[in-house]
Amino acid sequence: MRRSPEASSRRSAGARPHLLIALLAAALVLTGCASVTPVENQETDSAPPPSSSLVPPANSAEWASEAFGTFDEYTSSGTGELRVELPAEVAKARSGIIDIAYDGGAPLTLWSEDSAGALGMILLDTSIEDYTADPTSFNGQTMWWAANEPPSALLVEADGAWEVTVRPIDSAPQLPESGTGYGAYLYDGPGGAFTGVKPDTGVGMSMTEYRSGADGIGGGETPYEAVSEQRRDADFRGELAAGPSLIFVSQRGEWELDLP
Repeated sequence: MRRSPEASSRRSAGARPHLLIALLAAALVLTGCASVTPVENQETDSAPPPSSSLVPPANSAEWASEAFGTFDEYTSSGTGELRVELPAEVAKARSGIIDIAYDGGAPLTLWSEDSAGALGMILLDTSIEDYTADPTSFNGQTMWWAANEPPSALLVEADGAWEVTVRPIDSAPQLPESGTGYGAYLYDGPGGAFTGVKPDTGVGMSMTEYRSGADGIGGGETPYEAVSEQRRDADFRGELAAGPSLIFVSQRGEWELDLP
């Protein structure tokens, strides 16, 4: 990849926004890439894990910090193709959130690179219609997951201006009753059945819940597909396990939830 002279980066020491906005890339539901195993194609459990087998921390932010690790927020921006080296403390985190803003003339693709220099995951590919109705722009989130090797660098393939911000999981806000686009959220609720609606019926809907294994081991790398609506209906329903947990919502448009 060629390095852009216009790229810049900044690190915000201690800047870990508390419960700010947080499906990368998410945990998509409809498409993937044959050369790698994207997040949306990872194996998922078919039922919520039992909630009585764990003694959870005081809240989901504390749980997320213990399960996935934490670090200072880091931002890099540029134009065109670039390799973004991540701070060592970011590379040690088992999972993290990536905020992406992009405006260009062609689709953007975001790869992870592991410590051995190998490409790990496609974290975002805006040529896939599930992500955005306009493949030349994107403003949303993706993640790297605890089941994969954490990235030591990000590889951006683009022809326009972009900004990437990497944040720890414990900075995610609580799952709201409405939102827009892709996002990571923490959940402290009791779990149970819920319903929802998405006006954009051009694509499906996915909600993936990550939670520590039943014996308390695993740090949240076993996902549970709470909703996987490949049909393009406006209404959907699903079931959440009791928190604390991490939930990634994948839908390019607006969505509303009636939570338990």
